[in-house]
Amino acid sequence: MPDAQALIEQHGDAVWRTAARLLPNPDDARDCYQDTFLAALKLPDPAAVRNWSALLRKIATRRAMDRLRLKYRRKESPAQLDTFPASDRRLDAPGARLEAMELREQVRDALCELPERQAEAFWLRHMEQMTHEQVAEQLETTSANARQLVHRATEALRRKLCPEPSRHKTADNPQALTGEQR
Repeated sequence: MPDAQALIEQHGDAVWRTAARLLPNPDDARDCYQDTFLAALKLPDPAAVRNWSALLRKIATRRAMDRLRLKYRRKESPAQLDTFPASDRRLDAPGARLEAMELREQVRDALCELPERQAEAFWLRHMEQMTHEQVAEQLETTSANARQLVHRATEALRRKLCPEPSRHKTADNPQALTGEQR
């Protein structure tokens, strides 16, 4: 059995960042944090773990996504006004903080609609900044499959969050008026 205190001291910050990025409600993030370490302590063969940091972030991601999916199904809004640090200069422009909060909520909602493995692969790759090989290891699959999961998730999120502009014939769309294609 791994030493709980040592795991928390070594990997607690990374687990907290994972939980807090996905779960803006501090109580939910704390619960996810605790659930992550409890799950790690219950592993059947802790000696077989090669990368505790990656495993703990994977567990935290799964636990957080489960909480998000539950909230999404209940139609609860996970957004809160204090989700972004006050010192983020990109958010100092009027309305930028609100726009960023709306985008974050849209991404969370969209992730909840993706198949579980795609959502997890996307999160581990882009938010936890793991390599495709690390994602593959955590998902117990091949690197090629991990890349495919991330790609499919990215494309699904792109379609959901950035729908293509209409191709209707209007003065705002001169290419449609002339029949030209890109």
